[in-house]
Amino acid sequence: MLIKRIAIGIGFLIIIIVLLALGLNRASQSEWKNWKSEWQAEGEKFDISSNIPNKVPDHHNFAKSQFFAPLFANDIGTPEFNEARDRFKINKSIKHDWRKGKQRNSISWENAFFESDLAQLAKDIKRPYCRFDIQYKDGYEAQLPHLSTIKNIAYLFSIRAGEKLIKKDTIGSMQDTLNVIELGEKLRLEPFLLSQLVRISILEMSLQTFWEGQVNGQWSDRQLIAFQEKFRNIDLLKGIKLALKLERNSANQWFTNINQEKKGAEELADMLGLNLNFATRYFLYSNQYQINKIITEDILSGIDISNQKVSAKQIKIAEKKILQLKNSLLPSRYAIALMLLPNCEIMMLKISQAQTALNQANIVAALERYRLKNNKYPKKLSTLKPDYISEIPGDLFHEKDLIYQSNQENSFTIYSRGFNEKDDGGKFYIKNNKINFSSKGDWPWPKITKD
Repeated sequence: MLIKRIAIGIGFLIIIIVLLALGLNRASQSEWKNWKSEWQAEGEKFDISSNIPNKVPDHHNFAKSQFFAPLFANDIGTPEFNEARDRFKINKSIKHDWRKGKQRNSISWENAFFESDLAQLAKDIKRPYCRFDIQYKDGYEAQLPHLSTIKNIAYLFSIRAGEKLIKKDTIGSMQDTLNVIELGEKLRLEPFLLSQLVRISILEMSLQTFWEGQVNGQWSDRQLIAFQEKFRNIDLLKGIKLALKLERNSANQWFTNINQEKKGAEELADMLGLNLNFATRYFLYSNQYQINKIITEDILSGIDISNQKVSAKQIKIAEKKILQLKNSLLPSRYAIALMLLPNCEIMMLKISQAQTALNQANIVAALERYRLKNNKYPKKLSTLKPDYISEIPGDLFHEKDLIYQSNQENSFTIYSRGFNEKDDGGKFYIKNNKINFSSKGDWPWPKITKD
């Protein structure tokens, strides 16, 4: 009799657990689908196909030029692929440390081997479109073999530009620097986080040379105008928004593969030590919901492309919500969300400081043009309009302008208050020889510093 009662009790317990699991599954699935429907009604798209750039004619496509086409025409690891990938590798490394006011005082261009290739690339860069044959539907597993190659080429143009500047060849230096900018902007519509980060890295190389020429008074009015035309059209906020949407939609495709097609289900089960046949449907839907909600409502909503603003408050809210998942009662139930969500503060700091530098470069070019004509800098930035600049970019983080002052020694100071939105006297906060763009310090346009 006792054994029978125990068996009945266990049976009822199993039934209760099953009903609870089914209820959680339905609740989490309903929460996700209802939220998704609301955003779809506002025009938001959650499938990866919406992130794929349009195809472009091959003869106008930079990605189809002779140095890049082999990267996608041959299988990874083949001799043809490796040759194309490694063609522009060099062992020498020169720091681009302009943010700290460091010049590249000695550059030895010993790469005559690359001269003919760079001449051809300078022609190829003029192709108006760039779309690499990336398998976007592979999501997180998509291969991006062109990124290292395009970065290596930009580096070669950059160090040659630096050498030409040292030799007073400002025309050649300017053209190489403009080529670096063009290479970075070939990635502007490529919606991968890694692509946008490589884009920023390349643009930082161009800023090194522009800054060196500016602090030494080497650029002419016409050259400064050419730089302005490039700088003012660079929109990193649009690029990171594209990348965040692909990141979110790649996660959605991954969840679809797990839930419907069972692709990767066994690997996920092994990784998490779970059985995915039953109760973990709740686990999957709740993670998918959190990823989409945080990226869409908290991170993307903090990026205002039309007004060129980034909400530091909104980014901090997103970070706080991710931390709440990590510190929840059972953080393991959000393991996938915590694994797939980007580190939004680090990412947005990288984007914001680069966009701020480009905006400052546009203004600085206008200031130098004013100085060339008037032998002094203006007392106010507003004096630059409309003869030297059409619109003066403001501070990314609030409605106020960048802080500017002309100095007695015929120099100027211009800076953003930075991510903490406080005026810290126009100086970077440097810790362990690295600039801290987060908690302290401003983001100034640097002056030359001595070792």
